[in-house]
Amino acid sequence: MEITKKDVELAGKLANMRINEEETALYEAQLKALFNWVQELSAINTDGVKLTNVNLAAHIRPDVPVENEALAQELRNDFAAEENGCAKVKKVL
Repeated sequence: MEITKKDVELAGKLANMRINEEETALYEAQLKALFNWVQELSAINTDGVKLTNVNLAAHIRPDVPVENEALAQELRNDFAAEENGCAKVKKVL
């Protein structure tokens, strides 16, 4: 993937960052190096390599009801809408 000055400027705009010309050149070089490295890694054949030391459960917290009803109500009050006992939030794209 070819990274251009325009890509860096767009990324800066999306991140709400002001990037000057010097920084644009620096970030462009860094992003090119990063994407080249990822491309090198993608070329490595990992067929037959087993995952090790992976604990997927460490990233999932149990869904348990709140026992402190006052706290639960306080949290519900922070949201404009509620549906089926859950806070209703805007759709994120």
